[in-house]
Amino acid sequence: MDRISEIYENNKKIINIVLIFIAILIILAIANFFLSRNNNDKNPTNPSVQTSNVSKIVLFGNSVITLNEGDSYIEPGYYAVSSTGELITSDVQVTSKVDTTKPGTYTIVYKLDSKSVTRKVIVLEKDSPTKENPSGGGSVQSTFTFTLKGNSMVVLSQGSQYVEEGYTAYDTIDGNLNSKVQITGKVNTNLPGTYVLTYTVTNSRGEVKKLTRQVIVNVSPVNATLTLNTLATTNNDVTVKVQITGGNFSYVKNPDNSISKTTSYNYKISKNGRYNFYIYDTNNNYIVKEINVTNIDKDLPSGSCSAKVQNGITSINVYASDATSGIKNYAYYGNNSLLKTINTNNYTHSAKLSSVYVIIYDNASNSRKITCTLESEKEYNLEVHFINVGREDAIFIRDGSKNILIDGGSYSKKSIVTPYLKDLGVTKIDAMIGSHLHYNHIQAQADILENFTVDKIYYPQDLKTCYSTYCDTSDQKYILDAIKKYNKSITIMKVNDNINIGDMNIFCIGPISFQTKSQNKYRQNYNSLNFILTYGKNKFMFTGDHMQSSNILKQFNSSLLDVDVLKYPHHGQESIGKSIIEAMTPKYVVVTSSRDDLSSRNEKTYLKNVGASFYYSYKHDNILMTSDGNNITVTTNVKASNYKR
Repeated sequence: MDRISEIYENNKKIINIVLIFIAILIILAIANFFLSRNNNDKNPTNPSVQTSNVSKIVLFGNSVITLNEGDSYIEPGYYAVSSTGELITSDVQVTSKVDTTKPGTYTIVYKLDSKSVTRKVIVLEKDSPTKENPSGGGSVQSTFTFTLKGNSMVVLSQGSQYVEEGYTAYDTIDGNLNSKVQITGKVNTNLPGTYVLTYTVTNSRGEVKKLTRQVIVNVSPVNATLTLNTLATTNNDVTVKVQITGGNFSYVKNPDNSISKTTSYNYKISKNGRYNFYIYDTNNNYIVKEINVTNIDKDLPSGSCSAKVQNGITSINVYASDATSGIKNYAYYGNNSLLKTINTNNYTHSAKLSSVYVIIYDNASNSRKITCTLESEKEYNLEVHFINVGREDAIFIRDGSKNILIDGGSYSKKSIVTPYLKDLGVTKIDAMIGSHLHYNHIQAQADILENFTVDKIYYPQDLKTCYSTYCDTSDQKYILDAIKKYNKSITIMKVNDNINIGDMNIFCIGPISFQTKSQNKYRQNYNSLNFILTYGKNKFMFTGDHMQSSNILKQFNSSLLDVDVLKYPHHGQESIGKSIIEAMTPKYVVVTSSRDDLSSRNEKTYLKNVGASFYYSYKHDNILMTSDGNNITVTTNVKASNYKR
């Protein structure tokens, strides 16, 4: 004890260090133990944890198979089923191989996760005695030989056909003995199991040889195929063709929980979704087959549309959707007639339409009719206003988009003409025409330039140079200053000029020749413009203060001169002759005057003879003629504000 104490005292420091080191090692070992245990709890490595999906592994054929040396081993087969009923055969691992050239017992292991089954294969020596052949195997070389063609083990699927491959029996003395071979045993391929066929032959010396062949008929695992009758988008129910294959079939539980016990039937589906079919075998095992139906569309497409009429055409736009199958095409209808069927959501029709609807089709042939909101450009008939300015002229004409002013009277008449136009809602004059350069026809046009936007000015001669030819100073007063002030140019209207203004056409037929200053006191009247305004089928003759009737008749045929309305020249004082009246045959005659100067003339009789009706500004005040292009309506005592646009 003293010696130990002495040793401890001499080595005390070293011993303490060693003890501390040992204690540290013990602590680390304990910590590692608990840490490893926790990790195992969190990350299990036991493969059985992952076997919950494996229900069973099933072998086809016998679990023990006997072969002769030299035969070929044919795998009878196997299958695996998951816990949810799906076939997972491809995941099975097969270990060990059979070598039929070496007699012995072989074990084949079929494994998937923790599930496994085994099969034994026994390979016999060629000459080893068997129960069926006590004298030994089939291919022993002697004067008497007997061998099978093909394999001594044949594997078939249930329901297939067994075909005998044959045999060879030969004796050196007897020769070919194939016809002497007797086969016992039968194969029923409709019934799974292992069948043994025995082949027996006897030679002339009484020697007997026997061979056997195993025929394994496998039962296929119960299975099913699901096929839709159509993959195209449809607005009808679809049919699933259910086809059962394999053996041991018991029944199918359909998605609606109904039971089917036939191996081939149709199941109707009325809406999209995933549908599961449970296929049971006689052991109450089942597999699940799912089909996803996405091609049923029974919902109508939705949408709206708008149509706009502008400049004589109709533009149609559709806003449509169909969440299931999508939009296929659009059928456009206008005024209750089919216009066109196309796959675009907009269409332009080259005419004005009063009603529009569209039928929308989806890809499942569902359709919906939608009526379009129609925005029409405001339709206006032609208006011809004969403004009452006494024995002077002021005529305003407009269609749906353009405005024309003929004359306007003397300057004092601006107090009548300008307010009248403003009451109509006029802001722009597209064409201002002076029938002739006489003060009582054009002076008030100066105020028109002051109050309205004027696009073009038409006269029979240039106002800026007419004084030296046939104008008086008073004719130029006011209007010439306004033209200079607003920097307006003058367009000279000549015979045969054809001018389009909106939907109106003006064709000039006079004056054919001009009078000069020295010829006549009323030379400006003689040089009046004569023109025909056409709107649709209706025609209006405007004459200023004179018609060169004989010259006009010589140059133009009566079909051109045939008009509906005649603005009689020079306020009813002009003589125009019977011939031109009979060429014109007007239905209506307008006389702008403060008295009836026409009553003393023969022309009134001629006009009555062709059926004309007469309207006078002194009697009927403001006169309005409206035309739809076919018919003319006359309104008298017109108040401008009633026709404001």
